[in-house]
Amino acid sequence: MNNRWESSKSKAGDYQRERILDSKTIRKSFQVEVNPYIEFMNAILLTSQYNEITRPYVGYGLMTDEKNVYTSALKRFLEPYKNEPIYQLIEGMIPTGFSFSRPVELMLCLGTSKDFKLKYRPSDLCIQYCGGMEQINTLLRMLKDFEKQIDFFNYWNSIKTYYDPIIKEVSENANAAHVYLLEEQYGVQQNSYHIVLSSLMKGNYGIYLNAANHLERDIFTVFSTDRFSLSTGILFHENSHPFINPLTEKYRDLVATYSGAYEKLKKYKRPNFESGYSDLEECVNEHLVRAMSIHLLQKIGDQNQANDLLNYDISLGYRYIPEILRKYDYFDEHRNTYVTFEDFYPELLMAFQYDIDA
Repeated sequence: MNNRWESSKSKAGDYQRERILDSKTIRKSFQVEVNPYIEFMNAILLTSQYNEITRPYVGYGLMTDEKNVYTSALKRFLEPYKNEPIYQLIEGMIPTGFSFSRPVELMLCLGTSKDFKLKYRPSDLCIQYCGGMEQINTLLRMLKDFEKQIDFFNYWNSIKTYYDPIIKEVSENANAAHVYLLEEQYGVQQNSYHIVLSSLMKGNYGIYLNAANHLERDIFTVFSTDRFSLSTGILFHENSHPFINPLTEKYRDLVATYSGAYEKLKKYKRPNFESGYSDLEECVNEHLVRAMSIHLLQKIGDQNQANDLLNYDISLGYRYIPEILRKYDYFDEHRNTYVTFEDFYPELLMAFQYDIDA
């Protein structure tokens, strides 16, 4: 596990670190953690037919293929229980949408207790793809009974030390300066920031849940533990979704006026999930988030990673990113006019008028 997190070490990459760390604005940093509920769910998915069910649609299995002491231990532990009803229930939910971020979000909504009761309300999309609240309640009840039957959490406590060196390294590199940079860029503060690690899955997810005061959000970025997932660029990417996605939803009618941009992109995008977007709103979100990740990497002086991401994203069909980057520069230069990112959002959408065929 060598330098999993590609932190910027150059002088330019310090992003005025002394000024940032001395700022009174900083009041939080990332909490790096492993979530027992997510590990429980991912362990079930790992030992289920999840990969076999999703592979024809996605092109790859959504759970890890890696064999190590941790995955082997979980597979041995759960092998005797693979015919239990919980597996049948979950495998029946997968084809109708219980995949990608939905299992992760639902488990995060349980909070930190061990009673399998919802502490946060899942998003409407999560509820829909889980099959509705009645199905969610059935699933949580069966998960609770299954955990009690096999005493999973007690067993997991005996093997979770696998994560100790990963947590240590990520904690050393994900710091308050990153949080400050995000909040300064968007002009909004959130309640808390969590980096949740899981080596059992492929992919990374940025999920926001409403805090108790309903004024701010608790931000959860759930990462696989491969080197790419734990890069600074992906940190910025997943933490940008909770800032950007709600704006796209809020300004849905305005976003819809740029549907022509999505049509123009079709000849450039890779098929299905290979491009990372499948409809207009997702296309807008992914463009803005990926461009922001590049923009923030440039601001901390990591031009090499920024260039790599830019070339990669354009190869996937994100042809509006160069124009969006120019818009982000304009935004930075006019913060006296645009105090928050939301203030600039309608102007930013005009990037989708750019002629990508020129």
